Amino acid sequence: MAMPQWRAHPQGEVPPLAERSIWTVDELEQLPDDGNRYETLHGELLVTPLPPNGHQRAAVNLIMAIGAWCRAHTGWAVRALGGVYISQTVWLEPDLVVYPAPHDTNLPWKELPTPVLVVEVASPHTRKRDRHRKRPAYLWHGVGEVWIVDDTARTVERWTAASEFPVTMRDTVSWTSDAALPSMVITADELFGPAPATG
Repeated sequence: MAMPQWRAHPQGEVPPLAERSIWTVDELEQLPDDGNRYETLHGELLVTPLPPNGHQRAAVNLIMAIGAWCRAHTGWAVRALGGVYISQTVWLEPDLVVYPAPHDTNLPWKELPTPVLVVEVASPHTRKRDRHRKRPAYLWHGVGEVWIVDDTARTVERWTAASEFPVTMRDTVSWTSDAALPSMVITADELFGPAPATG
């Protein structure tokens, strides 16, 4: 599935869309490439406009850190934005995805294996949806870890299928796909930028 490029819609809003009770992946592919992110969650259309600057800064810094880790340790492919195909009525596009891959693959999105890590960088208008609706869908699909990154709170919530509550990473963020491998480590300042001065 072709993913839309991030560019603002000319009117700064979501264009009018045909009304449907159930949206499928095939129907998403017919939507305009207008800078909005189009997903379907159990048939419901989710539309996300261009994210704010702080969101993009955190996303890019995390992509660079995890991308460097994946280049140093073969067998893992990172994608940003990434696509997670679960069914014809569940197609999600997190900010970053890490897939197990014995070699860098050009498989279609629908044929990629289940991700080991999915990252959603939450914006004010997506925070509840990312945490309470998309996260359970990823974990139900078998994704190893789901992170909810909050650049306002300067935190990363780490969720797994066994989590009743998340592990919240604040000063440093670390990750590895395999306990036998060293962890990727990035500080909060590296991820979010210097903390605002207080006092």
